[in-house]
Amino acid sequence: MKVAGIIVEYNPFHHGHKYHIKKTREITNSDYIVAVMSGNFMQRGTPAICDKWNRTKMALKGGVDLLIELPLCYSVRSAEYFSQASMRLLDALGIVDNVVFGSEYGKIDTLREIAKLLITENKYYEKRLSHYLKEGLVFPAARKYALIDQIKLKIDNDYWAEQNIFQILNGSNNILGIEYLKAKYTYSLDLNLKTIKRVGQGYHSKEIDDDFISATSIRNYINNNKLTEIKNKVPNFTYQILNELIQNKQIPLDLNNLGIMLLTKIRQYTINDLINIGDVNENLAHRIKKAAQTSGNYQQLMKNLNTRSFTKTRFQRILINILFDLQKNNLNKHDIQGPSYLRILGFTEKGENLLSHINKKSKLPVIINPSEYINELSFNNKKLLQNSLSYDILGTDIYNLLYKNPVYRSSHQDFTRNVIKLD
Repeated sequence: MKVAGIIVEYNPFHHGHKYHIKKTREITNSDYIVAVMSGNFMQRGTPAICDKWNRTKMALKGGVDLLIELPLCYSVRSAEYFSQASMRLLDALGIVDNVVFGSEYGKIDTLREIAKLLITENKYYEKRLSHYLKEGLVFPAARKYALIDQIKLKIDNDYWAEQNIFQILNGSNNILGIEYLKAKYTYSLDLNLKTIKRVGQGYHSKEIDDDFISATSIRNYINNNKLTEIKNKVPNFTYQILNELIQNKQIPLDLNNLGIMLLTKIRQYTINDLINIGDVNENLAHRIKKAAQTSGNYQQLMKNLNTRSFTKTRFQRILINILFDLQKNNLNKHDIQGPSYLRILGFTEKGENLLSHINKKSKLPVIINPSEYINELSFNNKKLLQNSLSYDILGTDIYNLLYKNPVYRSSHQDFTRNVIKLD
């Protein structure tokens, strides 16, 4: 039995994702595909276009056999933590042989060498990184230049000149791939990584003159009430699910509700409260507090936070950290231990066959019904499983408050909704 793993968000599922699954089966000759997927909040610090159960349906209809939720305390973090947790979950299953990821570069060897350089303690790299950050570069750019400086110092320049290192580090999927490789070596994971070249448009593209349109394009058309214009550009099941959600007024989400919740929290917090939140330093705490005083909604808050020193994505993630009160000391505990459980969101009839193998070989508890592990939310619990699961459940509760239709705003759906099973 061969099982391949993939790490996904499906925000929402499109033809590029279907291609990824197809190529994964081809290059690994796998009998099963297992996916780790973010829940209701994404790695870039935004709510998903639709809830995790509907995205699970898309995944199963698109070719995934079994789907596991990436806990919220990792899914809304930077690429490093997102990737580490996802890889550790796939390893914990005890049945995954290969992990296949898409990348703009499409070649594993160079990405592997970059990963090895990044996990090697290097004072010169840290010095150059600090230098570029002090010059005012945002972290992703500073890391690129520091890494290039390190490569020039340590490795044959002719080889690396051919690899176009700067272009490689400009690819968001390349960056994730490097982080997957870093996780493999850092935690000695028994997983073989492979990559396929990403096809179609870039992540941020809003064009539709391509069969492989981006998730950004799809979300843009949904938010502008133009889903029908891309009906033939997405898988039929994706269109049907999204169209039904639109009819029910479950999408697009109401970001005004998100803004009110955030402004309420930030105005309540002291500067010290903000400093304790993940990825916030004292300067950022003052900036966030000041921005909240003059903002009336989410868009204004983001605009008032804008600065050349930090990326928009970083601020989006910080705001989600504030929304869920994700504090540094708590996040650090989860990062050290790694994920505490395997939460299964759905499987196909074929994928159900994997459950008995996972139960025998898994290094972590397998959760299908959260009520067997937790009855009420517990954020101060020293037991990390209950703590992490509480954030997942709260994630759904808060996500539901973003619906324009109040009928769907009930809480604790993680306790009442069944695992998705596709016949």
